[in-house]
Amino acid sequence: MLIAGGSFWAVSSAATGDAINSAELVTQLDGHGIVEPSLSTALLSGDPDAVANLDRIVHERVLGDRVVRVKVWTGRGRVVYSDARQLIGRTYELGDDEEHALATGETDSELSDLTKPENRYEVAFGTLLEVYMPVHAADGRSLLFETYQRDAVIEADRARVWSGLFPALVAGIALLFVVEVPLSWRLARRLERSGRERAALLERAIDSSELERRRIAADLHDGPVQYLTALSLSLGVTAEALRDPSRAAPDSAALVASLDEAGDRSRTAIRELRSLILEVAPADLAHVGLAAAIDRLAATARDSGLMVRVHAGNVPSLSPDVNALIYRAAQEAIRNVIKHARASTLTINLVQHAGAVVLEVVDDGKGFDRDQLQRRRQQGHVGLSLLEDRVGRAGARLTIDSAGGRGTTVRLEVSAG
Repeated sequence: MLIAGGSFWAVSSAATGDAINSAELVTQLDGHGIVEPSLSTALLSGDPDAVANLDRIVHERVLGDRVVRVKVWTGRGRVVYSDARQLIGRTYELGDDEEHALATGETDSELSDLTKPENRYEVAFGTLLEVYMPVHAADGRSLLFETYQRDAVIEADRARVWSGLFPALVAGIALLFVVEVPLSWRLARRLERSGRERAALLERAIDSSELERRRIAADLHDGPVQYLTALSLSLGVTAEALRDPSRAAPDSAALVASLDEAGDRSRTAIRELRSLILEVAPADLAHVGLAAAIDRLAATARDSGLMVRVHAGNVPSLSPDVNALIYRAAQEAIRNVIKHARASTLTINLVQHAGAVVLEVVDDGKGFDRDQLQRRRQQGHVGLSLLEDRVGRAGARLTIDSAGGRGTTVRLEVSAG
Protein backbone atom coordinates (compact mmCIF):
# COMPACT_ATOMS: atom_id res chain seq x y z
CA MET A 1 0.00 0.00 0.00
CA LEU A 2 2.86 2.39 0.79
CA ILE A 3 4.55 1.62 -2.52
CA ALA A 4 1.29 2.04 -4.43
CA GLY A 5 0.44 5.31 -2.66
CA GLY A 6 3.94 6.67 -3.17
CA SER A 7 3.89 5.66 -6.83
CA PHE A 8 0.55 7.37 -7.47
CA TRP A 9 1.76 10.51 -5.71
CA ALA A 10 4.99 10.52 -7.75
CA VAL A 11 3.11 10.04 -11.03
CA SER A 12 0.61 12.75 -10.10
CA SER A 13 3.44 15.17 -9.27
CA ALA A 14 5.21 14.28 -12.52
CA ALA A 15 2.00 14.86 -14.52
CA THR A 16 1.43 18.24 -12.86
CA GLY A 17 5.04 19.24 -13.46
CA ASP A 18 4.84 18.19 -17.11
CA ALA A 19 1.63 20.21 -17.63
CA ILE A 20 3.24 23.33 -16.10
CA ASN A 21 6.35 22.80 -18.21
CA SER A 22 4.12 22.70 -21.29
CA ALA A 23 2.48 25.98 -20.25
CA GLU A 24 5.89 27.58 -19.75
CA LEU A 25 7.11 26.25 -23.10
CA VAL A 26 4.06 27.78 -24.84
CA THR A 27 4.83 31.13 -23.18
CA GLN A 28 8.49 30.95 -24.24
CA LEU A 29 7.53 30.22 -27.86
CA ASP A 30 4.94 33.02 -27.89
CA GLY A 31 7.24 35.49 -26.14
CA HIS A 32 10.44 34.97 -28.11
CA GLY A 33 8.98 33.85 -31.43
CA ILE A 34 5.90 36.06 -31.82
CA VAL A 35 5.76 39.02 -29.43
CA GLU A 36 9.41 40.00 -28.92
CA PRO A 37 10.04 40.99 -32.61
CA SER A 38 7.16 43.53 -32.36
CA LEU A 39 8.40 45.25 -29.19
CA SER A 40 9.48 48.42 -30.93
CA THR A 41 10.47 51.74 -29.41
CA ALA A 42 7.20 53.19 -30.71
CA LEU A 43 5.26 50.59 -28.76
CA LEU A 44 7.09 51.54 -25.59
CA SER A 45 6.19 55.20 -26.14
CA GLY A 46 2.49 54.26 -26.58
CA ASP A 47 2.20 54.80 -30.36
CA PRO A 48 -1.36 53.68 -31.33
CA ASP A 49 -0.24 52.12 -34.60
CA ALA A 50 2.43 50.02 -32.88
CA VAL A 51 -0.08 48.95 -30.24
CA ALA A 52 -2.63 48.04 -32.92
CA ASN A 53 -0.04 46.05 -34.86
CA LEU A 54 0.94 44.01 -31.82
CA ASP A 55 -2.71 43.60 -30.85
CA ARG A 56 -3.46 42.12 -34.26
CA ILE A 57 -0.53 39.70 -33.99
CA VAL A 58 -1.56 38.63 -30.48
CA HIS A 59 -5.17 37.98 -31.42
CA GLU A 60 -4.19 36.05 -34.53
CA ARG A 61 -1.30 33.98 -33.23
CA VAL A 62 -1.31 33.91 -29.40
CA LEU A 63 -4.81 34.09 -27.97
CA GLY A 64 -6.96 30.99 -28.23
CA ASP A 65 -8.38 28.13 -26.19
CA ARG A 66 -5.28 28.00 -24.01
CA VAL A 67 -4.03 31.60 -23.69
CA VAL A 68 -6.79 34.08 -22.83
CA ARG A 69 -4.79 37.16 -21.80
CA VAL A 70 -1.41 38.70 -22.65
CA LYS A 71 0.44 41.49 -20.81
CA VAL A 72 3.80 43.14 -21.35
CA TRP A 73 5.31 45.04 -18.41
CA THR A 74 8.23 47.34 -17.83
CA GLY A 75 10.51 46.71 -14.88
CA ARG A 76 8.70 49.49 -12.98
CA GLY A 77 5.30 47.82 -13.32
CA ARG A 78 3.84 49.84 -16.17
CA VAL A 79 1.69 47.86 -18.62
CA VAL A 80 3.14 48.48 -22.08
CA TYR A 81 0.67 46.21 -23.82
CA SER A 82 -2.36 44.04 -23.01
CA ASP A 83 -5.14 42.67 -25.14
CA ALA A 84 -7.32 44.22 -22.41
CA ARG A 85 -6.75 47.81 -23.71
CA GLN A 86 -7.96 49.35 -20.43
CA LEU A 87 -4.72 48.25 -18.73
CA ILE A 88 -2.28 49.85 -21.20
CA GLY A 89 -0.35 52.68 -19.58
CA ARG A 90 -1.38 51.79 -16.05
CA THR A 91 1.19 50.99 -13.37
CA TYR A 92 0.94 48.25 -10.73
CA GLU A 93 3.39 46.83 -8.26
CA LEU A 94 5.21 43.75 -9.54
CA GLY A 95 5.36 40.73 -7.30
CA ASP A 96 8.61 39.28 -5.93
CA ASP A 97 8.45 36.30 -8.31
CA GLU A 98 7.99 38.56 -11.30
CA GLU A 99 10.91 40.77 -10.29
CA HIS A 100 12.99 37.63 -9.76
CA ALA A 101 12.14 36.41 -13.29
CA LEU A 102 13.24 39.76 -14.74
CA ALA A 103 16.48 39.72 -12.77
CA THR A 104 17.46 36.11 -13.52
CA GLY A 105 15.99 35.58 -16.99
CA GLU A 106 14.04 32.52 -15.81
CA THR A 107 10.49 31.51 -16.71
CA ASP A 108 8.15 31.07 -13.75
CA SER A 109 4.46 30.46 -13.12
CA GLU A 110 1.79 30.63 -10.45
CA LEU A 111 -1.98 30.57 -10.07
CA SER A 112 -3.39 33.99 -10.85
CA ASP A 113 -4.70 36.03 -7.91
CA LEU A 114 -7.91 37.41 -9.44
CA THR A 115 -8.44 39.76 -6.49
CA LYS A 116 -5.57 42.01 -7.60
CA PRO A 117 -6.68 45.14 -9.51
CA GLU A 118 -4.51 44.34 -12.54
CA ASN A 119 -6.31 40.98 -12.85
CA ARG A 120 -9.89 42.22 -12.56
CA TYR A 121 -10.53 41.75 -16.26
CA GLU A 122 -9.69 38.02 -16.06
CA VAL A 123 -12.31 37.12 -13.45
CA ALA A 124 -14.72 35.88 -16.11
CA PHE A 125 -12.24 33.22 -17.24
CA GLY A 126 -12.15 31.45 -13.88
CA THR A 127 -8.95 29.88 -12.51
CA LEU A 128 -5.92 30.86 -14.58
CA LEU A 129 -2.21 30.07 -14.55
CA GLU A 130 0.10 33.08 -14.92
CA VAL A 131 3.34 32.35 -16.78
CA TYR A 132 5.90 35.16 -17.06
CA MET A 133 9.35 35.51 -18.56
CA PRO A 134 11.72 38.32 -19.59
CA VAL A 135 11.83 39.55 -23.21
CA HIS A 136 13.79 42.37 -24.79
CA ALA A 137 12.54 45.39 -26.73
CA ALA A 138 14.25 46.67 -29.87
CA ASP A 139 16.33 49.10 -27.81
CA GLY A 140 17.53 46.27 -25.52
CA ARG A 141 15.29 47.18 -22.60
CA SER A 142 14.14 44.22 -20.49
CA LEU A 143 10.40 43.72 -20.33
CA LEU A 144 8.22 41.10 -18.66
CA PHE A 145 6.03 39.05 -20.99
CA GLU A 146 3.07 37.40 -19.26
CA THR A 147 0.40 34.99 -20.47
CA TYR A 148 -2.71 33.85 -18.64
CA GLN A 149 -3.64 30.26 -19.51
CA ARG A 150 -6.84 28.41 -18.68
CA ASP A 151 -6.52 26.01 -15.78
CA ALA A 152 -8.82 23.59 -17.62
CA VAL A 153 -6.24 23.28 -20.42
CA ILE A 154 -3.49 22.72 -17.86
CA GLU A 155 -5.61 20.00 -16.23
CA ALA A 156 -6.18 18.45 -19.67
CA ASP A 157 -2.43 18.27 -20.19
CA ARG A 158 -2.03 16.80 -16.75
CA ALA A 159 -4.73 14.21 -17.45
CA ARG A 160 -3.07 13.33 -20.75
CA VAL A 161 0.25 12.63 -19.04
CA TRP A 162 -1.50 10.79 -16.22
CA SER A 163 -3.50 8.60 -18.61
CA GLY A 164 -0.29 7.72 -20.45
CA LEU A 165 1.49 6.62 -17.27
CA PHE A 166 -1.49 5.13 -15.43
CA PRO A 167 -1.70 1.77 -17.28
CA ALA A 168 2.02 1.13 -16.82
CA LEU A 169 1.78 2.14 -13.15
CA VAL A 170 -1.18 -0.16 -12.50
CA ALA A 171 0.53 -3.00 -14.37
CA GLY A 172 3.71 -2.52 -12.33
CA ILE A 173 1.86 -2.47 -9.02
CA ALA A 174 -0.19 -5.51 -10.06
CA LEU A 175 3.03 -7.34 -10.98
CA LEU A 176 4.54 -6.37 -7.63
CA PHE A 177 1.44 -7.72 -5.89
CA VAL A 178 1.54 -10.96 -7.87
CA VAL A 179 5.21 -11.44 -7.03
CA GLU A 180 4.85 -10.37 -3.41
CA VAL A 181 1.92 -12.58 -2.42
CA PRO A 182 3.72 -15.92 -2.94
CA LEU A 183 6.82 -14.56 -1.22
CA SER A 184 4.77 -13.28 1.71
CA TRP A 185 2.90 -16.56 1.92
CA ARG A 186 6.17 -18.49 1.87
CA LEU A 187 7.64 -16.22 4.53
CA ALA A 188 4.54 -16.61 6.69
CA ARG A 189 4.74 -20.39 6.36
CA ARG A 190 8.42 -20.31 7.20
CA LEU A 191 7.77 -18.17 10.27
CA GLU A 192 4.98 -20.49 11.34
CA ARG A 193 7.22 -23.53 10.88
CA SER A 194 10.02 -21.79 12.75
CA GLY A 195 7.61 -21.03 15.59
CA ARG A 196 6.57 -24.67 15.77
CA GLU A 197 10.20 -25.76 15.77
CA ARG A 198 11.06 -23.33 18.56
CA ALA A 199 8.10 -24.58 20.58
CA ALA A 200 9.17 -28.19 19.98
CA LEU A 201 12.75 -27.37 21.00
CA LEU A 202 11.52 -25.66 24.14
CA GLU A 203 9.31 -28.61 25.00
CA ARG A 204 12.19 -30.99 24.31
CA ALA A 205 14.51 -28.91 26.49
CA ILE A 206 11.97 -28.94 29.32
CA ASP A 207 11.48 -32.69 28.94
CA SER A 208 15.24 -33.25 28.83
CA SER A 209 15.71 -31.16 31.95
CA GLU A 210 12.99 -33.11 33.74
CA LEU A 211 14.50 -36.43 32.68
CA GLU A 212 17.94 -35.26 33.78
CA ARG A 213 16.63 -34.33 37.22
CA ARG A 214 14.89 -37.68 37.55
CA ARG A 215 18.06 -39.50 36.52
CA ILE A 216 20.16 -37.62 39.07
CA ALA A 217 17.56 -38.33 41.75
CA ALA A 218 17.59 -42.03 40.82
CA ASP A 219 21.39 -42.10 40.85
CA LEU A 220 21.43 -40.49 44.29
CA HIS A 221 18.89 -43.00 45.58
CA ASP A 222 20.51 -46.07 44.04
CA GLY A 223 24.10 -45.06 44.78
CA PRO A 224 25.23 -42.74 47.58
CA VAL A 225 21.99 -43.02 49.58
CA GLN A 226 22.19 -46.83 49.58
CA TYR A 227 25.85 -46.84 50.55
CA LEU A 228 25.31 -44.25 53.29
CA THR A 229 22.27 -46.18 54.57
CA ALA A 230 24.28 -49.40 54.75
CA LEU A 231 27.13 -47.52 56.40
CA SER A 232 24.76 -46.07 58.99
CA LEU A 233 23.27 -49.50 59.75
CA SER A 234 26.69 -51.16 60.00
CA LEU A 235 28.08 -48.52 62.33
CA GLY A 236 24.84 -48.60 64.35
CA VAL A 237 25.06 -52.37 64.83
CA THR A 238 28.72 -52.13 65.90
CA ALA A 239 27.98 -49.28 68.30
CA GLU A 240 25.05 -51.20 69.83
CA ALA A 241 27.24 -54.26 70.34
CA LEU A 242 29.85 -52.17 72.15
CA ARG A 243 27.24 -50.35 74.21
CA ASP A 244 25.27 -53.42 75.47
CA PRO A 245 27.08 -54.99 78.49
CA SER A 246 24.98 -58.14 78.24
CA ARG A 247 26.45 -58.98 74.87
CA ALA A 248 29.94 -60.18 74.23
CA ALA A 249 32.09 -57.36 72.92
CA PRO A 250 33.31 -57.89 69.32
CA ASP A 251 36.97 -58.74 69.05
CA SER A 252 39.45 -56.41 67.40
CA ALA A 253 39.40 -58.32 64.09
CA ALA A 254 35.61 -57.91 63.82
CA LEU A 255 35.91 -54.20 64.64
CA VAL A 256 38.61 -53.71 62.00
CA ALA A 257 36.52 -55.57 59.41
CA SER A 258 33.46 -53.47 60.25
CA LEU A 259 35.43 -50.22 60.05
CA ASP A 260 37.08 -51.28 56.79
CA GLU A 261 33.67 -52.01 55.33
CA ALA A 262 32.38 -48.65 56.55
CA GLY A 263 35.40 -46.92 54.99
CA ASP A 264 34.84 -48.67 51.66
CA ARG A 265 31.19 -47.68 51.60
CA SER A 266 31.94 -44.08 52.55
CA ARG A 267 34.63 -43.80 49.85
CA THR A 268 32.24 -45.28 47.30
CA ALA A 269 29.53 -42.80 48.31
CA ILE A 270 32.01 -39.91 48.12
CA ARG A 271 33.18 -41.04 44.68
CA GLU A 272 29.65 -41.24 43.34
CA LEU A 273 28.73 -37.91 44.88
CA ARG A 274 31.79 -36.36 43.27
CA SER A 275 30.74 -37.83 39.94
CA LEU A 276 27.24 -36.41 40.34
CA ILE A 277 28.68 -33.01 41.28
CA LEU A 278 30.64 -33.00 38.03
CA GLU A 279 27.42 -33.75 36.16
CA VAL A 280 25.35 -31.10 37.92
CA ALA A 281 28.13 -28.46 37.84
CA PRO A 282 30.53 -29.44 35.04
CA ALA A 283 34.01 -28.04 34.71
CA ASP A 284 34.47 -24.50 33.45
CA LEU A 285 35.71 -25.47 30.00
CA ALA A 286 36.65 -21.92 29.06
CA HIS A 287 38.91 -21.74 32.12
CA VAL A 288 40.45 -25.20 32.49
CA GLY A 289 40.25 -26.36 28.85
CA LEU A 290 38.69 -29.46 27.31
CA ALA A 291 41.69 -31.79 27.84
CA ALA A 292 41.96 -30.92 31.54
CA ALA A 293 38.22 -31.39 32.02
CA ILE A 294 38.38 -34.86 30.45
CA ASP A 295 41.34 -35.66 32.73
CA ARG A 296 39.09 -34.89 35.70
CA LEU A 297 36.51 -37.33 34.37
CA ALA A 298 39.26 -39.91 33.95
CA ALA A 299 40.32 -39.34 37.58
CA THR A 300 36.78 -40.19 38.71
CA ALA A 301 36.99 -43.44 36.71
CA ARG A 302 40.36 -44.27 38.33
CA ASP A 303 38.82 -43.72 41.75
CA SER A 304 36.31 -46.43 40.92
CA GLY A 305 39.12 -48.95 40.31
CA LEU A 306 39.47 -48.73 36.54
CA MET A 307 42.81 -48.57 34.79
CA VAL A 308 42.42 -45.46 32.57
CA ARG A 309 44.49 -44.32 29.61
CA VAL A 310 43.93 -40.86 28.08
CA HIS A 311 45.35 -39.91 24.67
CA ALA A 312 44.66 -36.29 23.66
CA GLY A 313 46.25 -35.27 20.36
CA ASN A 314 46.78 -31.81 18.91
CA VAL A 315 43.15 -30.66 19.05
CA PRO A 316 42.49 -27.17 17.58
CA SER A 317 40.73 -24.38 19.40
CA LEU A 318 37.02 -25.15 19.36
CA SER A 319 33.87 -23.11 19.93
CA PRO A 320 32.24 -23.25 23.40
CA ASP A 321 29.30 -25.26 22.02
CA VAL A 322 31.57 -27.90 20.48
CA ASN A 323 33.64 -28.12 23.66
CA ALA A 324 30.48 -28.60 25.73
CA LEU A 325 29.17 -31.31 23.39
CA ILE A 326 32.45 -33.30 23.51
CA TYR A 327 32.62 -32.96 27.28
CA ARG A 328 29.03 -34.15 27.76
CA ALA A 329 29.62 -37.13 25.47
CA ALA A 330 32.77 -38.12 27.39
CA GLN A 331 30.97 -37.65 30.71
CA GLU A 332 28.01 -39.86 29.77
CA ALA A 333 30.20 -42.57 28.24
CA ILE A 334 32.57 -42.70 31.25
CA ARG A 335 29.65 -42.70 33.66
CA ASN A 336 28.10 -45.71 31.91
CA VAL A 337 31.41 -47.56 32.03
CA ILE A 338 31.71 -46.96 35.78
CA LYS A 339 28.13 -47.98 36.60
CA HIS A 340 27.29 -50.71 34.11
CA ALA A 341 30.24 -52.06 32.11
CA ARG A 342 32.08 -54.08 34.81
CA ALA A 343 35.24 -53.21 32.93
CA SER A 344 38.85 -53.26 34.07
CA THR A 345 40.36 -50.83 31.57
CA LEU A 346 39.11 -47.67 29.94
CA THR A 347 40.73 -45.80 27.03
CA ILE A 348 39.83 -42.22 26.09
CA ASN A 349 41.07 -40.86 22.75
CA LEU A 350 40.60 -37.25 21.61
CA VAL A 351 42.13 -36.48 18.21
CA GLN A 352 41.65 -34.39 15.08
CA HIS A 353 40.91 -36.32 11.91
CA ALA A 354 40.06 -34.98 8.42
CA GLY A 355 38.70 -31.63 9.58
CA ALA A 356 36.75 -33.14 12.47
CA VAL A 357 37.40 -33.77 16.16
CA VAL A 358 36.89 -37.39 17.17
CA LEU A 359 36.26 -38.60 20.71
CA GLU A 360 36.45 -42.34 21.47
CA VAL A 361 35.66 -43.93 24.82
CA VAL A 362 36.57 -47.65 24.77
CA ASP A 363 36.12 -50.18 27.57
CA ASP A 364 36.70 -53.94 27.90
CA GLY A 365 33.51 -54.58 29.87
CA LYS A 366 30.59 -56.91 29.39
CA GLY A 367 29.03 -54.86 26.57
CA PHE A 368 25.36 -54.96 25.60
CA ASP A 369 23.10 -55.49 22.63
CA ARG A 370 20.35 -53.27 21.24
CA ASP A 371 17.62 -55.12 23.12
CA GLN A 372 19.36 -54.49 26.42
CA LEU A 373 19.75 -50.80 25.53
CA GLN A 374 16.05 -50.54 24.70
CA ARG A 375 15.07 -52.20 27.99
CA ARG A 376 17.30 -49.81 29.93
CA ARG A 377 15.63 -46.86 28.23
CA GLN A 378 12.19 -48.21 29.14
CA GLN A 379 13.37 -48.53 32.74
CA GLY A 380 14.21 -44.83 32.81
CA HIS A 381 17.93 -44.89 31.92
CA VAL A 382 17.82 -42.08 29.36
CA GLY A 383 21.37 -40.71 29.48
CA LEU A 384 22.34 -42.04 26.06
CA SER A 385 19.00 -40.95 24.58
CA LEU A 386 19.53 -37.39 25.80
CA LEU A 387 23.08 -37.43 24.44
CA GLU A 388 21.94 -38.73 21.03
CA ASP A 389 19.29 -36.02 20.89
CA ARG A 390 21.83 -33.30 21.70
CA VAL A 391 24.31 -34.64 19.17
CA GLY A 392 21.62 -34.71 16.48
CA ARG A 393 20.66 -31.09 17.11
CA ALA A 394 24.33 -30.08 16.81
CA GLY A 395 24.71 -31.81 13.44
CA ALA A 396 27.38 -34.16 14.81
CA ARG A 397 27.60 -37.96 14.55
CA LEU A 398 27.47 -40.45 17.44
CA THR A 399 28.04 -44.21 17.02
CA ILE A 400 27.91 -46.89 19.72
CA ASP A 401 29.57 -50.21 18.92
CA SER A 402 28.93 -52.92 21.49
CA ALA A 403 28.11 -56.58 21.86
CA GLY A 404 27.86 -58.96 24.77
CA GLY A 405 31.30 -59.92 26.14
CA ARG A 406 33.46 -57.68 23.97
CA GLY A 407 33.19 -54.22 25.49
CA THR A 408 31.82 -50.98 24.12
CA THR A 409 33.15 -48.18 21.93
CA VAL A 410 31.41 -44.81 21.97
CA ARG A 411 32.56 -42.55 19.10
CA LEU A 412 31.63 -38.91 18.62
CA GLU A 413 32.62 -37.07 15.46
CA VAL A 414 32.02 -33.32 15.29
CA SER A 415 33.17 -30.69 12.82
CA ALA A 416 36.11 -28.62 14.02
CA GLY A 417 34.79 -25.51 12.20
